Amino acid sequence: MSKVFKIFGAALERMNTYLQEHGGRYSAVRERVLEQACLLPQPFTAEKLEEACQSESISSGTIYNCLKLFLDANIIHATKRQKGHQATEYELITGNPIRMQRICQKCGRTTNFRSPAIDYMIREQKTQSFFMQHYTLLIYGECRRCKVLEAKAKKKAKA
Repeated sequence: MSKVFKIFGAALERMNTYLQEHGGRYSAVRERVLEQACLLPQPFTAEKLEEACQSESISSGTIYNCLKLFLDANIIHATKRQKGHQATEYELITGNPIRMQRICQKCGRTTNFRSPAIDYMIREQKTQSFFMQHYTLLIYGECRRCKVLEAKAKKKAKA
C-alpha cells in the first residue's frame, strides 16, 4: 500500500468522522477534493488545488468550502505566507502532532526543525480545562541567504 493511499485513507476517515459528529453529510465531490489535496506536493495553495481539480469541473467556491472543512476536521494546517503578496499554504497533518517551521519573510522559504526543549515546554503546559491534540510553531524572520544578499546589495550601493 502506497504512502499517499494510507494518508488519503486516514484523512477520509477523519473527514467522515467529523461530518458525522457535526451533522454534515458525505459527498463524492468532497472526497475527490480531499484525494487531490493528498496527491499534491506539500504544502499547497488553494490555486494549486483548483488546478488539480480542474478536470473534475469543481468550482472555486467548493474548493474553499472543502478547505474550511479540512481545517475544521484537523486534516490540514494553514500557514499565511508573506512572499511578495499574502498567500495561504495548506499542508496535510500526517499523524505527526508537532510542526515547527522557520519562514523567511523575504523569499518565503520554509525549513522544518525539531527542538526537544521547545516540545517539552509546550507539552508541560497542562491545564485542567484544555487537552492539546497537536501544535504548530511558526517562526518568521529572515534566512541566511536573504541576509547575505541584502548585505551584498548594501555594499554594492555604497560603492
